[in-house]
Amino acid sequence: MASLPSTTSSGATSRFRNIRIDPVILTFIVLLLLWGFSIYRNEGFRTVNYSMLTLRTAAFLGIVAAGQTLVILMGGIDLSVAAVITMTGVICGNLMTQIGQAGGILVTLLIAILVGVCNGLGVTVLRLPPLVMTLATLSIIQGVLLVYNAGKPVSGKSPFLEFWAKEKLLGIPTAFWVLVAVTLFCVVLLHFTSFGRGIYAIGNNPRASFISGIPTTAIQIATYAMCSFFAAITGLLLLGRTGYSSKTAGDPYMLMSIAAVVIGGTSIIGGRGKIVGTIGGALVMTILLNLLTVENIDESVRMMIQGGLILALLIAYAVTED
Repeated sequence: MASLPSTTSSGATSRFRNIRIDPVILTFIVLLLLWGFSIYRNEGFRTVNYSMLTLRTAAFLGIVAAGQTLVILMGGIDLSVAAVITMTGVICGNLMTQIGQAGGILVTLLIAILVGVCNGLGVTVLRLPPLVMTLATLSIIQGVLLVYNAGKPVSGKSPFLEFWAKEKLLGIPTAFWVLVAVTLFCVVLLHFTSFGRGIYAIGNNPRASFISGIPTTAIQIATYAMCSFFAAITGLLLLGRTGYSSKTAGDPYMLMSIAAVVIGGTSIIGGRGKIVGTIGGALVMTILLNLLTVENIDESVRMMIQGGLILALLIAYAVTED
């Protein structure tokens, strides 16, 4: 009779572990609960203007997080996105005054892609850990920018960037339409192309992927290039929204982009995850930060709450994963 409680407890634990919930579904459940709580707590959150502001702010984070998702699915990580965002605003702001809007934007995007290619080459050719390589890139870009403009804010007025950063299309912020385009591109890439299947394969087992004939080096380099490209898009939108870029413009997006990916259910070790979950994660992060700011929560407590949410979701994903 004494062994019955233990057996019952073991059976309950086993049944709990047999529960299978898609991490993306769990992410959107958390999103709905958080959104509902924020509406309950603050009357200002019930307005259409607040919803549109949330979509616009989440779009900036979601775009850079989409690129981060591609890299993390591959088993890597990109800490240089913050520097790329800042670099984009600074360089584009200067170039637009010299060669015009179109030329400044295109050259800036090409420079960002080159940064991503360098990250990919460092990881694949030099065999440097992604964490080390991208952290080095972050430091190098920050140092170059200090020399380039002595750390001073750079203004850059662009009607084209202002439209995509601040206006609305069909009643929805244009920045969110950019996020929709990026999301659709990533969904097609990951689920309907051999390139996307290669990303998942490399994340699961890079050596087996190489042996099976997958061009792992080319895929990794191209993926890091896309990650920098998406970070640059966020940098351009921030420039269009504010009209200037400072040396700290991209700083919040380094950890927030990773947090959005993790909250969205993508495995931090690669090989498992969905881009749609990342978009949900970006919305969760945005609403949470808005709520904590309005509630006048101390910065240290905000960090603990954000960390606790990420940890709780990671535990939930681990318990219910296939």
